[in-house]
Amino acid sequence: MIITRYIAREIYRPFLTVVAILLVVFVTSSAAAVFNEVAAGLVAPDTVALLVLIKALIGLEVLLPVALYFSTIMGLVRLHTNGEMVALASCGISELAVVGTVLRLAAVVAALTACLSLYVRPWAYEQQYYLRTVAEAEFDVEDLEAGRLFISPDSDYAVYADAVDREARTAHTVLVQIRREDELMLIQAEELHQPERDRWQPREFIFLRGESYRLDRAGSQDMALRFERLTWRLRPPEEPSVGYKSKMQSTADLSHSEARKDLAEYQWRLSTPPATLLLAMLAVPLSRARPRQGRAARLLVAILAFAVFYNLMSMAKNLVQEGMVGRLPGLWWPLALLALVVLALLAGPHLGPFGRPRRAARPR
Repeated sequence: MIITRYIAREIYRPFLTVVAILLVVFVTSSAAAVFNEVAAGLVAPDTVALLVLIKALIGLEVLLPVALYFSTIMGLVRLHTNGEMVALASCGISELAVVGTVLRLAAVVAALTACLSLYVRPWAYEQQYYLRTVAEAEFDVEDLEAGRLFISPDSDYAVYADAVDREARTAHTVLVQIRREDELMLIQAEELHQPERDRWQPREFIFLRGESYRLDRAGSQDMALRFERLTWRLRPPEEPSVGYKSKMQSTADLSHSEARKDLAEYQWRLSTPPATLLLAMLAVPLSRARPRQGRAARLLVAILAFAVFYNLMSMAKNLVQEGMVGRLPGLWWPLALLALVVLALLAGPHLGPFGRPRRAARPR
């Protein structure tokens, strides 16, 4: 039907624009966060692009429903304020027909969101955890920032350097603290050099012209020495183990788990498709406006409504994770509440003050 295609076009045109804008904002903020982690030595510089891409894939499961929600409001508000909805109603196109058109578009976005949430999300989180674990398992002179203290993720050692030459893999005026179970070592040197090595090879650091101090934790066998050249070798790194993370487990595995975090993650993944459909339906009554009425008020209401719903979903997920809420109501009560609100708003104009259907006015 031509009218149906016209309404759909008014929605998916801003949808593509909103998705692009949200994605650019999300990728920019994600890139800034990743670069901060690179500066702190928590992420390898050559993995920045891959990590940003992974974060974008994870964010799409939220960005797509949000984009559909706001694009539906933008498109329908324009039709209302231009008087086109009044013209469509006079032609027999009811709001129910508009809801049907919105639902068809939402079903496509919900299916894509389901694929992202059920299959892409665990894969993306697995890759992200692995890349971070690899970066944490390795220390490289290139991770140092001049004038900033570097602390290993396990706090076993800390390194400070006044100057760093990354191309030469050398640091100058270096102070290193190495913590072990039975001793604490301090190394002060004019220069630190790290030779090139293959991954999973022993890490070797060469200190030139300095002093080292060994402090015995158990007794009094402290030791101090001056050196022209001191080689410090770390044990060969093992293949990094990410460990158990709920977000990287497959949806099938989560469905059989009784752990609280697994249950919260499982229900979160299942909730994204119905949330997409309900938000799209909510956009229909929220977009009602009189002809030539301003659009800002409708958008403000839409933003507030989405903020309330998203916060309720986040709160419900936290309650499940903490064990304060079980499998039921789980994460389903915010969706049930949203469904009731949508039904009430859609039925409101067609019901009288006591919930009875409104009767058409009789001509005099």
